[in-house]
Amino acid sequence: MSHNHSFLTGQATSPNFSEASLDLILGDRNEAYGNPREDFEGIALMWTGLINAKLHHDITAEDVARMMVALKLRRDSHRPKDDNLIDAHGYLHCLSWIQKGLQPARGGEE
Repeated sequence: MSHNHSFLTGQATSPNFSEASLDLILGDRNEAYGNPREDFEGIALMWTGLINAKLHHDITAEDVARMMVALKLRRDSHRPKDDNLIDAHGYLHCLSWIQKGLQPARGGEE
């Protein structure tokens, strides 16, 4: 895993993947695709239609979020990048949002 280096202190710092992912899902991602429940339900319908003959049950919005986390972790196992881990955190935040119906808050926000 890569780390940021602080030139002011001379020490390596770990990026805050959770905060970075919240910035994406509450900002650019949300503006581009809307509420993750609606977006992921649409994706689930498309995926279900594509592989329907192989399924015993329909794919759900929660399944989409979990599979996107798996996709990002698989990509990271091939070529580690902070972007993969930030995105994986973002999909976990989306999963929680879908399950609880509550939009996550950035650090310090209530």
